[in-house]
Amino acid sequence: MKIKTTRDALLNKILFVSRAVTPKITTYVLSGIMLEADDNLNIHSTDLETSIKTFVKAKVLEKGKVIIPSKILVNVLKSFPEAKIELEHLSATNELKVTCQEANFTLNTLSLEEYPQFPTIKKQNFFKIELKDFKYLISKVQKASSTDESRIILTGVLIEVGEGNMKMVATDSYRLAIVEKETKFKGKSLKVVIPARVLDSILKSDYLEGEVGINIEENQVCFELNEEKELKTTIVTRLLSGKFPDYENLVPSGFKHSIIVDREKIIEVIRRVSSIAQDNIPIKLEIGEGKIIVSMNIREVGSASEDFNVAYAEEKISIAFNPDFLIDGIDVIGGKNIIFCIVEPLKPVLLKPEKDDGLVYLLMPIRIS
Repeated sequence: MKIKTTRDALLNKILFVSRAVTPKITTYVLSGIMLEADDNLNIHSTDLETSIKTFVKAKVLEKGKVIIPSKILVNVLKSFPEAKIELEHLSATNELKVTCQEANFTLNTLSLEEYPQFPTIKKQNFFKIELKDFKYLISKVQKASSTDESRIILTGVLIEVGEGNMKMVATDSYRLAIVEKETKFKGKSLKVVIPARVLDSILKSDYLEGEVGINIEENQVCFELNEEKELKTTIVTRLLSGKFPDYENLVPSGFKHSIIVDREKIIEVIRRVSSIAQDNIPIKLEIGEGKIIVSMNIREVGSASEDFNVAYAEEKISIAFNPDFLIDGIDVIGGKNIIFCIVEPLKPVLLKPEKDDGLVYLLMPIRIS
């Protein structure tokens, strides 16, 4: 294998294929990525749960493939300036020579025979959605997913696809985010749970336009991101198994109070007051006639409070939240105003936009003395 390309093009794609793959590797060979020179340079990474294949435009002088430790190659590429680079497999020593300007590195490669093959894809339930719509849906729910792998099902995002509609749901048992959007989907209804980190890698990718192809099989899902004609990035990941919470029953059927709040104002105040936060100390909202007082009191640090006006003239409410979870919820809701729907101080509070756009964010309050 011998190819020429540019430092930035190669580094950006290697960072992308590494993003969705867990660092908890089971064998050393999985710390590597496959570089395969064909018409272009194809790049493949896997952790056996998720596999990604993408490409870099390159001048191919000699075809071939190698497995190279990802972290080492990334560190080497980061040390280079943006310039032309050359990769050459030295078959006599089974090493990869990396050259950029006057710099030369010779890196050990890993066993090709031990590296897993890219998963086989059977087109069973294939459909497309505009990439900007898909990214929008992910952006509204993925922060509500859990990072606690003791409840693996909660580390995923539930995707429900029906006639003309797609819904995404995520929860970590303290908060719940639901969003839906009209699509051109036609076919039987599908319901799967996909690892949130995989969706996050799509959200943070440089792909901005076009469509994403989605193929759902019995135990895996495949995403296809098209960059140019016949050139695409493919992500295949196993579906999470287990029972996802019955989220529809978690949303209260009615609310006693609905308070319209200026979105920019409340998030500005919460961020300012919670600047002294530590160790998950809750932030308190005292909602009274004509104003909301936002406060935080930490014995070892001090206290902070700020109030702002609001159109409210009902009974006084004192309620507290995890400040980060509250900020996340307000962040994902667009528009000028946000509605706080409250039953009572210790029951879930619903946050939603003033104008319905298919998005709700449910948040559990924290008991305060």
